[in-house]
Amino acid sequence: MAIFFIQLSTELLGTAILVLLGNGVVANTLLKKTKGNNQGFLAITAGWGFATFLGALVASLLNGAAQLNPAVTIAVVIQQTWFIEHGWFLLPAILIGQILGAIIAQLIVDTIYWKHIKDTVTDNPDFVLAVHATIPTYQNKFLNFFTEMIGAALLVLVVLLLSEQESKVIHNLAPLFVGFTVFAIGLGIGGPTGYAINPVRDFIPRLIYSFLPLKGKSKAQWNYSWIPVLAPITGGIIVSLIFWAL
Repeated sequence: MAIFFIQLSTELLGTAILVLLGNGVVANTLLKKTKGNNQGFLAITAGWGFATFLGALVASLLNGAAQLNPAVTIAVVIQQTWFIEHGWFLLPAILIGQILGAIIAQLIVDTIYWKHIKDTVTDNPDFVLAVHATIPTYQNKFLNFFTEMIGAALLVLVVLLLSEQESKVIHNLAPLFVGFTVFAIGLGIGGPTGYAINPVRDFIPRLIYSFLPLKGKSKAQWNYSWIPVLAPITGGIIVSLIFWAL
């Protein structure tokens, strides 16, 4: 049971760091009267890249799986190698850790920026939603789904390629490479949808947003919410099946 707790706690901590710093940089950039207001999209993409790097680094240094993303976890399930080596009973620990980490992190973000959220919600309610979940620039289900699927596919591709490397140097640098990948995805194709590329980082904060006691907040856009959940998983499955077939 010790390894179950280790995987649950490291996945929780890594995902918490990811969401805390990722949605934190969105809050710092979009919300009124913050020190980082109006930094721009470059700051957001860099912030998410660093958030991914630090979350994965901490989790891996603590001997965790450092997946931090259900789309990655499902891709790893298809590959089977990691779970055959470490045990299939760890799958619930990893998924539960990701969910709890996202919950804790978003509550911390909302606490830190609460006064700024209240200052912003009246004039720019969509900015407050953006601190929690992704919002497409244009509502086009096919294009939105395709964009999120491609982004997640690129991420999973890099993760799987890194996992197959036998070099210890590359293995140790894997969190940095994954962070660069998220940064590049945001810069390259992040504009249309906000590049969730991670179901738990979008769905859980969106759920928390729905319960925030904020007068005048916009809707949580649940009619769109299935895309940042299913599209990344689809992208991950496609890439993983190609790897499995090869």
